[in-house]
Amino acid sequence: MQAAAVDNPRLPLRPVLVWAALVAIISGLGLIPFYAFVPDLSKFTGNLPAAQLALLGIAVELAAVGPSLAAILVAWRMPGAGGARSLFRQFRHWRVHPIWYLIALLLPIPILLAADVIWMALGRQSLVWLTVPGAIPFTIGAALVPPLGEEFGWRGFAQPRLQRRLGVFVPGGSKLFLPSDVAQTYIRLISTAVIYAWIYNSTGGSLPAVMVAHAAHNIHSGFIPGASVDPRHLGPLLGALCYAAAAIVIVLATNRGTLTRRLQASHRALRRGGT
Repeated sequence: MQAAAVDNPRLPLRPVLVWAALVAIISGLGLIPFYAFVPDLSKFTGNLPAAQLALLGIAVELAAVGPSLAAILVAWRMPGAGGARSLFRQFRHWRVHPIWYLIALLLPIPILLAADVIWMALGRQSLVWLTVPGAIPFTIGAALVPPLGEEFGWRGFAQPRLQRRLGVFVPGGSKLFLPSDVAQTYIRLISTAVIYAWIYNSTGGSLPAVMVAHAAHNIHSGFIPGASVDPRHLGPLLGALCYAAAAIVIVLATNRGTLTRRLQASHRALRRGGT
């Protein structure tokens, strides 16, 4: 019954709307300490009382897990939302062709390096091709928290319900960023949403494969940092545009309604997301 409902293009969007509202509330709660203690993030130096720093840390983590937390709550408590088990079942769908894990793990490398090549072609200097992140615990956290905290919501809950009506272009991410980073942030979020949707649908709804892709971006961004002196934030914009180029290639090379070469893969993803 649930699977049939998901295949129905008239499936109500109410659970997704409730989820989106809950994500907005959780993200808003995460922003409160920043507005209270650090109104201008560009001037943040970390020189704050320990209690305020702790609240900021909690706020960041709250925003990071908001999409998945909201999805679990809505699926668990809202009638007709599929139940929390259906959401967690997608996490157990890890047995997919190994090529998808290789793509998920390695795809960010040529994209980030392409942005560095363009940076050098523009005559810019102060470029760091490869480095070891200084804060290894932060890198580990970035590899674990955002994928787990976001993809149950964006990919596991929202995408199967929205792509019937709106297509697969479901942007993901609950971020805190500077005003000067708004353009590149949304270009990258939309582009990575296309890439993650391609992986998700092509693997029949494998959340582990998508989470590896998400984690790989965060890890490789630490090892391939790009410009070291970039007051105009041109480097991140170039990186976002390179991600956009990769997303365009995927759209042109696949079925534009599902981002797969076979519609059956998308149907399996829809069933896993709504049963």
